[in-house]
Amino acid sequence: MKFQLKALAAAMVLAAAVPAQAAIDFASTGNSSLSLAVFDSVNNVSALFDLGKSYSDFSVIGSSFADSNIDALGTNLSWNLTGGDYSTAWNTFLSSANIANLQFAVIAADNNAGTAAGNKGIISTLNAETVTSVNNLVLLAQLAGWDTYLAAGQTDNGTIYQNHLLVDNGASVGNSGKANTLGYFGQNKNNAAGGVSVGNIGQSLAVYQQVSGPSTTSTGAFTLFGNNATFTLGTNGVLTYATAPVVEVPEADTWAMMMLGLGFMGFVARRKQA
Repeated sequence: MKFQLKALAAAMVLAAAVPAQAAIDFASTGNSSLSLAVFDSVNNVSALFDLGKSYSDFSVIGSSFADSNIDALGTNLSWNLTGGDYSTAWNTFLSSANIANLQFAVIAADNNAGTAAGNKGIISTLNAETVTSVNNLVLLAQLAGWDTYLAAGQTDNGTIYQNHLLVDNGASVGNSGKANTLGYFGQNKNNAAGGVSVGNIGQSLAVYQQVSGPSTTSTGAFTLFGNNATFTLGTNGVLTYATAPVVEVPEADTWAMMMLGLGFMGFVARRKQA
C-alpha cells in the first residue's frame, strides 16, 4: 500500500513537471489564434508565430463577436520575436533566410460559427488602400486553407522547428510542404484570392476584416480598420500594431490660462511701445 501511494505521488509530480499542450487555435474552432507568417521566397523558408491574441480580440464587424474596438485611437501592441518563446524559431528562421528578402502577413479566422451571414470571417493585413472583397465560396476556401497550414506547422515533415505544443504562444519554422506558409500566399494574397495581404519587412500594412454573406455566392460585409490601424514588422524582429494617436484637446481652464497669457503679453508689448 505504501509503495502504491509513493508511486502515485511520483506520478503526480512527474505530470506536474510536464508542460500542458498549448497548440495554436484553428479557424475551425470558431476563434483562431492571431498569427504572424514571415517568409523568404528566395530561400524557400517561412516561420509562423502565435501572437497570443485571437480572432475575437481583433473582430470589429460580424455577428459572432462584439466589436473589440481594437482600432480605437491610441491602440499600441508589440511582439518581440527575438526573445522568450519566439527566440529559437526566429533565430532558426534567420539561419536560412536573408532579412532583406523577408515578407510578412498577419491573419486570424473564424470558420465554425454557423451558416448565418456574418458568422464566419477573416482578419488580415492588406497591402492596399481599399478592400478587395470575395464571395462566400472563396472566403471559405481561404479559411480552410489557412487551417491546413496552421496544422502543418506542428506536424508536417517539412517543419524544421516548432514549440506550439509546448508553450502558450509558440512558433514554428518550415521549408517544405504545408509547413512552409509560402504556399498559402499565392500571388501574395490569402489563398491566392482577394487583395494583396503580404508586405515587405519594414512596411506598414493596413488591416481588414471580411465576414460571410447569406448565401454561397454572396459577398458578406467587409471593412478596413479605422484610425490608420497598421501592422509593421521591423528589421529588429519586433512586430507592432498601432492606430493613430489620441489628440489631446485642452480643457477649458487650460484655454483660459492661455488667453490670459496672451493678453498679458499684449499688454507688455503695448507698454513698451508707449
